[in-house]
Amino acid sequence: MKLSRKSEYAMLALIILAETPQQLMTINEISQKQNIPKKFLEQILLRLKTSGYVASQKGAYGGYKLLKPKESITLAEIIRL
Repeated sequence: MKLSRKSEYAMLALIILAETPQQLMTINEISQKQNIPKKFLEQILLRLKTSGYVASQKGAYGGYKLLKPKESITLAEIIRL
């Protein structure tokens, strides 16, 4: 089975967020660590946010963090998104 780029990038973003559960991560940090284009990552994180997988915080110290427990997220859920 071949994953779409969107699904692949969504999983990569979720993996990096799961590795740092207590910290907020900016789009720039996620983009650099996982080599994901920023504009595409913005769209993906917005979709993950509206679906309840991640939360965001605005401001100078803002960023994204995982909202659901990492153990409860499956690859199938992300592909269906």
